Amino acid sequence: MGILDKLKKTLKKTSESILTAIAGKKIDENFYQEIEDTLIRADVGVQTSMMLAKKLADKKFPRDASEAEIKKFLEGEMTSLLKPYEADLFELTGKNPEIILVIGVNGNGKTTSIAKMANAFKQKGHNPLLIAADTFRAAAVEQLKYWGNQLDIEVFHGKDQADAAGVVYSGIEKAKSENKDIVIVDTAGRMQNRNDLIAELDKIKRVIKKIDETAPHKTVLVLDGLTGQTAHLQVESFLNKVGIDGLIVTKLDSTAKGGVVISLTQKYKSPIFAIGIGEGVDDLQSFSASQYVKAILGE
Repeated sequence: MGILDKLKKTLKKTSESILTAIAGKKIDENFYQEIEDTLIRADVGVQTSMMLAKKLADKKFPRDASEAEIKKFLEGEMTSLLKPYEADLFELTGKNPEIILVIGVNGNGKTTSIAKMANAFKQKGHNPLLIAADTFRAAAVEQLKYWGNQLDIEVFHGKDQADAAGVVYSGIEKAKSENKDIVIVDTAGRMQNRNDLIAELDKIKRVIKKIDETAPHKTVLVLDGLTGQTAHLQVESFLNKVGIDGLIVTKLDSTAKGGVVISLTQKYKSPIFAIGIGEGVDDLQSFSASQYVKAILGE
């Protein structure tokens, strides 16, 4: 199955809801209101949904305009909204090692996304090292070790309840000594309002900068696409308290609210590094605005 086909399957529930609002309808005031309401329900965002519906109305389509015409217009508008927020997770700065810090709340798919990311780097010929810095949850370390064993990728970890920043420092030093060119740091799955854990993240970033003042080269926030407004609150909090370079959005296949990618970019101006398009280890896909919009409109 090709990437676009996987993406269509992932966003099938969202596209079905949008297409139901378009298919076989006469173009009148009720039509534009239904489009707006449907986009809002798909988590496209209230302001963006109103804007898209208004642009449709301003276009003054004839009453018998075809579904294809409406979809083509929406495709162009949505793609132009998202294009500035395409970001390549696998584009490197040339530093050795390249250090990627991954943050997010427990249950968002963070550790699984790290495994998929590491596997993709390995497939591209890199030699990644994973650092298990969630030192207070033995299960988190074990989950990362499990993935490391599955993928034949080394995982560095400390003792239970070791200082997370110290583990990160030792892990990066190990990567340098063993010529590992990619380091991916898994951090404690913290709620965005836990100030003690946010402080720990700050400490980890300071320690990383002692080794390389330009690092971390990417700070990636992993979000669960199912969580709607909660995802917005997480972006806002992590942006303000820690700083992030971009997002990975997971679990879009389980919801009809796949438009959350649009609302997040428009509200927070945050790039999208990748989206999860399935359960397989190769199902973390660099974000493409055009492919995403085609899938969300069932193209």
